[in-house]
Amino acid sequence: MALPSLPRRSAPCLRALAAALVICCIALGVLASPSQTPGAHAEENCGSPLQCLDFTSLSNGRVLDVQNGSLGDGAFIVTNTAPGHHQSWRLNVDPADSSFSIVNNATGKCVDIGWPALRQQTCRGQQSQQWYFQPVSGATDVFMIRNESDHSCLDLIAGAQYDDAWTGLSSCHGRANQQWSTVPEARNLAVEHAARRCQKDASTCSWAAKSETPAAPLPTVCASSVWFNNTSGPITQTFGVQKTTGWSNSLSLKMSGGLTSGDLTELAFKVTLGLEGQITQVWSGSESVNNQVTVPVPAGQYGWVTLSVLATKVTGTWTFDARGLPWTAEDTVTVPLKGSAAGGATHYIANTHPDFTPCA
Repeated sequence: MALPSLPRRSAPCLRALAAALVICCIALGVLASPSQTPGAHAEENCGSPLQCLDFTSLSNGRVLDVQNGSLGDGAFIVTNTAPGHHQSWRLNVDPADSSFSIVNNATGKCVDIGWPALRQQTCRGQQSQQWYFQPVSGATDVFMIRNESDHSCLDLIAGAQYDDAWTGLSSCHGRANQQWSTVPEARNLAVEHAARRCQKDASTCSWAAKSETPAAPLPTVCASSVWFNNTSGPITQTFGVQKTTGWSNSLSLKMSGGLTSGDLTELAFKVTLGLEGQITQVWSGSESVNNQVTVPVPAGQYGWVTLSVLATKVTGTWTFDARGLPWTAEDTVTVPLKGSAAGGATHYIANTHPDFTPCA
């Protein structure tokens, strides 16, 4: 039996309905596919780009993931084609040096060193779970991811070109299987970490200075224990102090008037100490005094030793990881001054007072 034909006047209505459906579907598609920063998960409620991001291997184009979507400790960290299992990560950043742990947003576990592959483990803050970024030259969002334990790089084992490819740790060479694309904000963490490392070990960096501030002491910190003389007479107490082999040190009873800068060429230094009292001891490198300082402590007073490193702020072009795979950044970094013996200038200060004063 033939089906009845629709009245001719129904055709415009059907065309209008079809057009409305197309517009509706386009609108829904726009809502479902928002623009997003490369490496970020825009569909998640992120406090910042570093709280939900992904890592894409430049070697195989796949994304860092947890094998088989496991929630347990010991699951291998692999790369999979998106959308994968658990490919959203956050960085728990240590403000002291801008290193971080890499935490999976689905499992709450950290990327950790393992054998034969990296694994997810309960986050414990240990060094094997701490990482830092190093930028790859010529890109704004591509980085090597290095481990704090030995500065090795997170890599795609053998550059595997398939899903569930294992990740591991090996000496840094900077080729594609050690390159990971993520959010551009990672560069800030890279610069901050490299600057802190430079402050601790000037051999890891070099610089072309555009400007420098005069030499000045960094905030004092405690360098010894605190001892109280509860006798009726003065006693000379020996304090063990932090080791600073190769640095030029001077010990004073009390500093007043601060420091003045002299020749800062090549960050060499000459300083004049305004002293209240007299210099009790001067030496080059604490090895010469066996890491000990003697302080005459009056009766009924506390005695302790503080130290302050002389430093200057250098603004310019910095080369970081100078002994490995160098990279550059424009930055201002506070660095210890280099003395003739190399390394810096640390001033030990003997303190005595009826009341203990915190070393801040």
